[in-house]
Amino acid sequence: MRKLILFVMSLAMITPCVAAEHSVTVEQLKQMLAAQQTAGKNDGDRAQQLNSLELTEQLTQPTLDRITTEFKPGPKTALSLKLLADSSAFLEPPSGELLDKVPPAVAEQRAMMKSAINFIGVTLHQMPDFLATRLTDSYDNTPLSVTHSGWAPHTDLHSAGTFSQHIVYRNGQEVLDRQQDSSGAKPKNEPTPAGLTSIGEFGPALGIILSDASKGILKWSHWEQSTAGPVAIFHYEVPPAASHYWVNYCCVRSSSSDVSDAAASVLPDLNLSSNSYHGTPSYHGNLYLDPTTGAVLRVTVVSDLKPSDPIMRAAISVQYGPVEIGGKSYICPVHSIAISLTKSHSGGEKSDREVLRINEVSFTDYHRFGSTTRIITDVPTQ
Repeated sequence: MRKLILFVMSLAMITPCVAAEHSVTVEQLKQMLAAQQTAGKNDGDRAQQLNSLELTEQLTQPTLDRITTEFKPGPKTALSLKLLADSSAFLEPPSGELLDKVPPAVAEQRAMMKSAINFIGVTLHQMPDFLATRLTDSYDNTPLSVTHSGWAPHTDLHSAGTFSQHIVYRNGQEVLDRQQDSSGAKPKNEPTPAGLTSIGEFGPALGIILSDASKGILKWSHWEQSTAGPVAIFHYEVPPAASHYWVNYCCVRSSSSDVSDAAASVLPDLNLSSNSYHGTPSYHGNLYLDPTTGAVLRVTVVSDLKPSDPIMRAAISVQYGPVEIGGKSYICPVHSIAISLTKSHSGGEKSDREVLRINEVSFTDYHRFGSTTRIITDVPTQ
């Protein structure tokens, strides 16, 4: 049976707690920024106030760009705004940003889905062999300092490092780029971000999502406007019996901050801790399609986990766009967001702490594998 392995979790012993958040709309966020500007608050104070917010609507990239242009936030405020946008990626945009367009007829909806199936099953597999870079900016709310009594709590999201990994796409499959060096020695494992990571963005994940959704619910949702034109959004729900969304989560109870080995060794039969989760939960999300070509422009995947599970939230959004490879344009992943909320035990404490992580990925530096030859017919005289 095929399994869609969309993420691997790793976690060291930490003791943060998530701060209470104040829910606001995008319009209320703008009003707050205007009030901060009028009051002349400094960058740190503005960011601190934004860190306590939770949006009830999606802060879309065009709106974030307009906010940045209008308010010219400092670096701390800009980071807080970006993380707010990331956290809201799985919500619907404000009603004023939805496209007022009549829903397509059932026949048109079926035609769009047929085109999407062709795009996933045929077009993506016709891409050339290429090399790309997956650049991950990782953020979490883990503690930043140690006091005489242990870890000092830290409730704000902050940078947890930047990680770079090569992606090799060969013969229609994404493979690991782990070539041996000139001495024949095996390459060392590169550091990887903790939290939620995804694989299969270059086709396999999309195919399995559509296959699973065909056994659940797949229905029309709404229209949205993009810079390139209207986008057709379909909502899907996959029941547990049809799910191939494989979740591997393992909490490593250790004071060590090095969790790369744990991340690399997570397997379905791993039993390092009772505070772990391995299974194929039900999941849901949206498919964002080009209504003309059926190209997938974005996909969201939200797992349906129980509050009692050690991992309480796991959500992934992958944005696709035109990328030039070998002089031709292809639709490939360009950006993704992965959000996880997990429980962590902290030594002798009886209660679990909640750990929020956001991994923001940019897919860059697409290069085609290949070689060129030239036949010289005239041998130059010496």
